[in-house]
Amino acid sequence: MKILVFGSFNIDKVYSLPRLPQQGETLYCENYEIHVGGKGLNQALAFKKAGADVVVAGKVGKDGDYLTDYLEANGVDTSLIDRSDGFTGHTIIEVEPGGQNQMILFGGANREITRDYCDKVLAENADADLIMMQYETSCVEYMIEAAYKAGIKTAVNPSPYVKAVNSLPYDKIDFIIANESEGAGITGEKDTESIVRSLCALNNGKVILTLGDKGSIYSDGANQVFVPAFMVDAVDTTGAGDTFTGYCLTRLIGGDSPETALRIASAASALEVTVTGAAETIPDMKAVSEFLKNYPV
Repeated sequence: MKILVFGSFNIDKVYSLPRLPQQGETLYCENYEIHVGGKGLNQALAFKKAGADVVVAGKVGKDGDYLTDYLEANGVDTSLIDRSDGFTGHTIIEVEPGGQNQMILFGGANREITRDYCDKVLAENADADLIMMQYETSCVEYMIEAAYKAGIKTAVNPSPYVKAVNSLPYDKIDFIIANESEGAGITGEKDTESIVRSLCALNNGKVILTLGDKGSIYSDGANQVFVPAFMVDAVDTTGAGDTFTGYCLTRLIGGDSPETALRIASAASALEVTVTGAAETIPDMKAVSEFLKNYPV
């Protein structure tokens, strides 16, 4: 199975705080760490650790070797990554003891992607089983349209949510995978069932809606499955959604039932939040399988 992840590559700067600050408030930072990150990078690693062959496409700056080296060390094909004379994207992440966080995102090289580059990427990956996209880069709309014309399946995680996400060509997307707040923003609905129903109507395809510690839902319009989340002591929820995305879609594309795919993805994200970090803390399939021995499907 070949997955092309067209996405962002960021350097994550993580600040541990006693609690998240209020407007105008200054708090002392209790710990500071630097991690590899970006939704594209995180999801690429999640797909790889779930068992897929992964090629990444995107752009990094002159300080981006830290990220490409990490991907290569984990078996991800980085040969298509483009280079910028500017800076790589980075994220400032504030984390409180319970694991909740808030972020500031600098797009950097991620926002310099061109249509010509998209065409090159697609031409060299016509055999991909799926193209995974998010909304941290430029040219997302163009890539969706171009992939549709090329007959390649697409999955889109409309994150981070901004109003422009509402204008994506959802009718040309095979999988929408979003959290509850993203789904609400796109559809204008408030309750979960209405969000799922409206998302299904938008793309006439498959929708996965994550509900945090409540669980997750899969729907194709005709059939719907809900799987509850695993209860764990969360330390840092950064990267949980990306972990879920990579595992869930790998299992679905590989032929698992929606219930099995959601359950395995939920186990992977449950393990990921028990350790501080994002990409570095995504578990491999062996660890997920060990975890699930106590929670058989």
